[in-house]
Amino acid sequence: MAIAIAVALIVGLLVGVINGALVAYLNLSAFVATLATLTSVTGLAFLVTDGTTLFNLPPEFNFLGQGRFLEIPLPVFIAIGISAILWFFLKFTTLGRRWYAIGGNAEVSRLSGINVKRARLLAFAVAGLVSAIAGVLLAARLGSASAVQGEDNLLFSVAAVFLGMTIVRSGAANIVGTMVGVGIIGVMSNGLNILGVNAYVQQVVTGLIIIAAVTLSSFKTRER
Repeated sequence: MAIAIAVALIVGLLVGVINGALVAYLNLSAFVATLATLTSVTGLAFLVTDGTTLFNLPPEFNFLGQGRFLEIPLPVFIAIGISAILWFFLKFTTLGRRWYAIGGNAEVSRLSGINVKRARLLAFAVAGLVSAIAGVLLAARLGSASAVQGEDNLLFSVAAVFLGMTIVRSGAANIVGTMVGVGIIGVMSNGLNILGVNAYVQQVVTGLIIIAAVTLSSFKTRER
C-alpha cells in the first residue's frame, strides 16, 4: 500500500512539473497547459484501468478516507495539516513570498531579480503533489478508483478559491480564505443534497457563486 501511495504522489508531482515546464519555459497559458495535461492524463488513466472502476481496495487504505478521530473524519485533519504547512510556507519563506510577488506582477518580479521561471515550475510541482494527495484521499473515501473520479470537484475548487479571495482577503489568493471557501461550498453542497436538489441545478448555483465572488472581488479591488 505504501508503494502504491508513493507512486501516486510521484505521478502527481511529475504532472505538476510538466505543467510548470509548459507554462514557465514554453510560455503556454496556464489554462491551456493544464487543460491539455488533464486530457492526456485522464486518457492514460483509462488505459491503465482499462476503463473500469477499481473496487475491493485494502481496508487499511480505505481507513485513510473513512477513518475517524474524535468522531471527525481523518481527511479533515489531513486537510488542516497540509493547509497549515502551506500557510506557513507562503507567509514565512522566501519562495512563498516570491510566489505572491509573481502572482501580483511577474515582470516586476523578474526585474527585481527573482527567477520567475524556476519559481513557477516549483509552484506547479507543489500543486501537482497536493492534488495527488487529494486524489489518494478521495479514492480511500469512496473505497474505489476510476479515471474520471474527482471531475465534479474541479468547479467546486475554483468556486472555493474565488469565494475565499472575496471574503478573507480581497483580490488575493490565500490559504485561510480558500479553507473558508471550501467550508462554505461544502456546507452548501451538502445542504442542497439533503434537500434533494437536482445535481444540474447545483452546478448552476455554483457557477453563480463564482460570478458573484469575482464581481465583488473586482469592486473591492477598484475601491482600494
